[in-house]
Amino acid sequence: MSLPRKRIPSGPLPASALSRAAGAMLPLYREFLRSRRFAERWSEAVREADLDTLLRLLNRFVPREEVQSFSTNGIGFFVDLRVPPPLERYTNATTIVPGTAQFTFQPEALRLISRAIVPLYRRLASNPSYARLVALAISRNDNARLKRLVLPYARSRYLAGIQIESSGFVLRFKFPGTGLVYLNEFFYEKFG
Repeated sequence: MSLPRKRIPSGPLPASALSRAAGAMLPLYREFLRSRRFAERWSEAVREADLDTLLRLLNRFVPREEVQSFSTNGIGFFVDLRVPPPLERYTNATTIVPGTAQFTFQPEALRLISRAIVPLYRRLASNPSYARLVALAISRNDNARLKRLVLPYARSRYLAGIQIESSGFVLRFKFPGTGLVYLNEFFYEKFG
């Protein structure tokens, strides 16, 4: 039996959690960008909620010891990553806004999101000072500061918004012709 998940309001965020989670996910997003075929296989497995295939593909790029749990819902995927205490778990997700679609997840959208976020994730993973500044903006619930920090590294004409949420942040992407909003996010959830 799984415990219910509950997002918590934004609060203090250790920079190490953000840095480690970004570093763990960076190889996967690079592969989406590098290989159209891989992005297509991944997206098909998301639409079919094929957890076995997704885990097999994930394990090629994110070490198993980094992943605490993984889930999909037919419109996105969620990776709970092991991070240092006090959080111990921090989630990275790419999904469509819940309630707006069913069993839809486009490889083109995934690749465009990856193109936008790879420089940001690289910066978070490799520059502790930058990760501290981003974590501080999140901890202080300073959306304006977060936007100033993130925009130079997450460039895309499809980026529709940046917002602090659940001790993390969400990047909203809107693609023409789809009517759907895709989210790429980091957040913290409590179980129990």
